[in-house]
Order: sequence, then structure tokens, then C-alpha cells
Amino acid sequence: MQAFFNTLSRSYIARFAVATVLYGVMLWGSLLLIPAGGPGATLVWPPSALGLAMLLLWGLDLWPAIAVACCVVLLVHGVSPPLVVTAAVANSLEALIAAYLLLYHTGFSPLLGRLRDTLGLIVAAFIASFCAVSITTLGMYFFNQQAAPDIALWLALWSGHNISLLSFGPFFIRWLYRPVFKRTALQLLEWAAVFGAITILLVLLFWTPYSNLYGISLEYVLIVPMLWVAWRTGPRGIVLALFLLALIGSTGVLYGYGELARSANPAEAVFGVQLVIGALSFMSLLFTSIVEERKEAVNDLQHHVDQLEQALEKLGSQDQAKTDFIAVLAHELRNPLSPLLSGLELLKMRGESPDDVLRMMGGHLNTAVRLLDDLLDISRITQKRFKLQKEPVAIHTVVESALEMVEPVYKRRGHTLTTTLPQEEVWLSADPVRLAQVLVNLLNNSAKYTDPGGTIGLAVTRSGDELCLTVTDNGIGIDPARLAYIFESFGGPEGNERRPGGLRIGLALAKRMTEMHHGTIAAHSGGVGKGTRFTVRLPVLLEVPLPMEQRAPVRGRYSKQALADSHGSSRRVMVVDDNVAAADGLSTLLRINGHEVLVAYDGASALRLTDKKPDVALLDIDLPDMDGYELGRRLRAQCGAGLRLIALSGYGQSEDKQKAKDAGFEDYLVKPVSIVDLERSLSGSAPR
Repeated sequence: MQAFFNTLSRSYIARFAVATVLYGVMLWGSLLLIPAGGPGATLVWPPSALGLAMLLLWGLDLWPAIAVACCVVLLVHGVSPPLVVTAAVANSLEALIAAYLLLYHTGFSPLLGRLRDTLGLIVAAFIASFCAVSITTLGMYFFNQQAAPDIALWLALWSGHNISLLSFGPFFIRWLYRPVFKRTALQLLEWAAVFGAITILLVLLFWTPYSNLYGISLEYVLIVPMLWVAWRTGPRGIVLALFLLALIGSTGVLYGYGELARSANPAEAVFGVQLVIGALSFMSLLFTSIVEERKEAVNDLQHHVDQLEQALEKLGSQDQAKTDFIAVLAHELRNPLSPLLSGLELLKMRGESPDDVLRMMGGHLNTAVRLLDDLLDISRITQKRFKLQKEPVAIHTVVESALEMVEPVYKRRGHTLTTTLPQEEVWLSADPVRLAQVLVNLLNNSAKYTDPGGTIGLAVTRSGDELCLTVTDNGIGIDPARLAYIFESFGGPEGNERRPGGLRIGLALAKRMTEMHHGTIAAHSGGVGKGTRFTVRLPVLLEVPLPMEQRAPVRGRYSKQALADSHGSSRRVMVVDDNVAAADGLSTLLRINGHEVLVAYDGASALRLTDKKPDVALLDIDLPDMDGYELGRRLRAQCGAGLRLIALSGYGQSEDKQKAKDAGFEDYLVKPVSIVDLERSLSGSAPR
């Protein structure tokens, strides 16, 4: 502990000695600035600025050093002891008050880069100099036995102290706080040019008779480089410019040959120079702080923008990774579904299993496919890569297609579905596939959340230019707390109602697709156990199109009539798929339908079958030895341009289909592939 106090004492003694010497030297030189015949006050008083900087940066406990330096220097100059004590108290108190106010009441930063720092310095300088000068003036009044305090002397002293705190003060504070700085060669050249110009103008203005240029005072010309310094060099540069202004101006008045120096009234000369230095100091400091705050705000904004861009880029990459993962997951799940669908359709065609078993298996398989489709659709919509294929479509056709798709689910759960349609045909400008998907998702949602044997209604009505589709059920209802989140992906936060399984993205997908059709969707429920009502509103197509053939807006489903409609002439078909079960299942279905089939499980084996001259090639895109695109090019080169290429893949995104089209494929089928869609594709009339 004793060693600590010894170290502390040595540190303080060293700081005290340096501060005393520096202040004493500054005080000695400043006494030379008192003009002869003047009011007894200097134009500037640099010791006040140095004292403030020392206490501010080195510690408030150094105020005795200022008092000691004042006493020693003034006593040596022959000043009476009472006035020496007065000056010592006034000068040390001035530095202490200003430093205390800046440190503890303004949040002052020695870098002087904020407007609050400049304003804090101005206020502290005003208060501290007022106190110090008042003490000095009163001391001179009492100890010189004057009849009254000298107001002119007080004003001259206060102006000098104030100007010094605002011109020399920022220079001492800024350069003592951070003396070392780095600049490029070009910046140093700029500094040399602008400060050289300022020095020349100041010398001409205060040291020579040439203070005017073509009738224009150099005081006004000086403003230009001062503003340039404030704008380009910041606080460090402007405080140096103010230091030069105060130093050259104060010495020029006393020892130069300018108009102010040759003035018949020294007091007026001093006051005039004080006005120039004070005005330029005040204006320059404020302008610099405003410019620096603007630069800092711009830099902060740019920093936040950069952070936001990085966050968006990271979010985009994460979102892309999520989309890619979902696409790969869907591909991997579609591959085993493909032979399952082929086997199920084969059983249906042969009639080897009970119809109820086949319907059950088909319903679950279609549910799995629908979930995959929904998952991919919601991902593509989120990525803004989802596009509608709009055309004039009759609402009766859309409803019929939707009811066909949900029929197995309703039969399995024993629900009663009532449908109300308008008498006249209503036309919409819509994507029939996606609009049917909206209805299917709403109807399936009601079926899932309604106990077996429930009642569900679908009502379609027209009101002016708007079509209203309403799905109601007497199911478990929706907790009012969840109504605001019901259309969010994955169902939003948990509620109190019972929640059956599933991905819970059907309603989110229905909302997104409805909005893409410029419509609205809303959910209403009286609460848990009181059922739910979903309402979709869509704009009606006012101009009824000419009669045209309507295509079924759903993916192919097995039925004898559909198969009969799609079945064409016999073809020689090459099936290439590394999934042996999927390849064999498709080949069996094609053979039953009367086609000649060539099967290969890799690209090399397929190329060895080209001598058989196939009419159609069903190519899996992800083959082990080469991708389907490369295989398609080679097959067409060997078999001729008449070979019809059909891509098979578990990836169903638009860019995948476009890539196949660019590679010369006539069609792109997403696994699992229905025999109906397959036959239509073979005949060249596949659905969209």
C-alpha cells in the first residue's frame, strides 16, 4: 500500500511540475500581449485555454499548479501580492469551473465532433470567464482603491478570456488529447495549401497595410478557406486554423503594420480584433460540429445499411438454403412415391384388390403428394418465384375439379358436403389449377378439423363485380386468439383448440394464392367448438369469353374414362431411371396399355438401346453416370430429331422445367407420375 502511495505521489508530482512549467511559460509570454496605452488587458489570454486543457485531460487535481505558476510569474513581474493572489484564484478557478462543467454536465468529448461538444464549450467558457474576470476586476477595485469597478476593463478582460477559450482552447484540447494522426500524401498537400492560404491572408490582414483587396476586406476573403477547413479537415483542422487566427491576429495588433496596429485608439483596435477572432471562432466551431455530426450520421446510416444488406444477404442465403433443402426433400420423397403410385394403378387396372382398399391407399398417396406440392408452392411464393398461368375460367369447372379431388377424404371421414352454385355461369380471370387448389385446401381444412360425420357447406354467390366462395363447417372452431394468425405458415402460435396433424400450410397457401388473384380471404369462428367459416372474394371477369373447351385443372387421376380418353396409339417407349422399382412399375403400366417398352437404369445402358429406335424416351434427370439432359442430347443425336423426350424428376420448380425445355425436352413430368398424365404426354397432349 505504501508503494502504491509512493507511486501515486511521484506521478502527481511529475504532472504537477509539467503543468506548472507549461502554464508559467504561457503566462510569461501572454503578459507581453498587453497593449501599451490600452485598457490594461490583453487581446487574448492563452493561459486560460491551456489551464482548461490541462485540467480537462490530466485531472482536476492539477488546479494548484495554475495558482502556483500565477504567483511565481506575477511576483517576478513586480505585481503587488494582493493582486497576485487575486489573479491566482481567478485563473485557477476559471479552469476548474470550465473543466468541471464539461466533464460532469455536458458529456463533453475532446474530439469536438458533435454539436453538443461545441455548445458545451461555449457555455462553459462563458460561465467560467465571467466568474474569473469578475473576481479579477473586483480585486483590482478593492486593492487599487478605485472609486468604482472599471466596466471597460471588465469587458476587455472577459472578451479576451472568452475568445481564448474558444480559439486557443479547442486547439490545446484536440491536439493534446490525440496528437498523432495519419493522412495520405494528397491530404497533406491539401492541408499545406489551405493552411498556407490562411496564414498568408492573416499576415496580410494583421501585419501589413494591405488588408483590402480591390476594396474588399480580407476579413471576408478569410471566411472562404476557414469554411473549407471546417468542411474538409474536421475539428482537428479548424482548431489549428483558429489557433493561427488568434496567434497572428493578437501579435499583429501589437507589432505589425496593419490598420488596426496604426489605430489612434488602441482600445478600439483591440476590441475590433476581438470581434473578428470571436466571430470567426464561434462560426467555425459551430459549422464544423454540424458538418461532423452530418458525416457521422451518414457513416452510421451507411454502416446500418451495410449491416442490413449483410443481414438480408444472409437471410436470403438461408432462405435459399431452406428452399433448396425443401426441393431436395421433395425429390427424395417423390422417388419412393413413384413406384407406389404405379403399383396402385396397376392393381386398379387388374382389379386384384377390393375397391375400398384401393381408395384408401390412393387417398393417402394423394395426400402425401399434395403435402409435397403445398410445401414447394409456399416456398416458391416466399421466394417470389411463383407465377400464375391466368386464363378465362368458369367457376363451375373449378368447383367440379375441387370436389373431385376432395371426394375420397370426405367419404373416408363420413362427412356430408352440400354445394350451392349460381344458376348462371360465372367467369374469372384466374389460374384454374391454383384456384382449384385454394378450394381444395379450404375443404380439406374443414374436413380435417371436423369430427367424422360432420356437415360442411360450399356456397358460391355473385354480388355485382365480385364472386364470393364460402366454406362452412360445424367442426372444432378456432380459438379467438389464433384468428389473427390462422393464415400464417405452419399455423401460427398454439391455441386452445385440438390440432390434428399435418404441416398446417394449406391456409397460408390459400391466402397467398387468393391475393395473387387480387382477391381476399377471411376466417370467422364463434370460438372453440362452434365451427368455422372461410370466405374468399374474387373479382369477376365482366366480359364473357367465347365458348371454348375447358381443360381439367387438376393433375391426372386414374379412372377408366380418363384412361380411355388419354390412351393413344402404341409406341416404342424407352424408360430410363436409376430407381429400379420406379422404372419397372412404369414399364409394366405401359406394357399393359399396349406399348413396347425398353428399360435402362443408367445412361450408358440407354445409349446401347438406341438401335431399337424408340419413339419416346422417358428420362430421369438425376442419373448416376450422366444427367438426363446430356442423355437426351445424345439419344436425339443417335435416334434422330423425331425422338420425343419427356423428363421425369422429383424436382418441380419452374426453373427445372425451363431448363428441360431449353435442353430440347417436349414435356416435364414430376414424380409420382399418373398413368393418365403419362399417356397424355406420350400422345403429345399433356396437361399444363
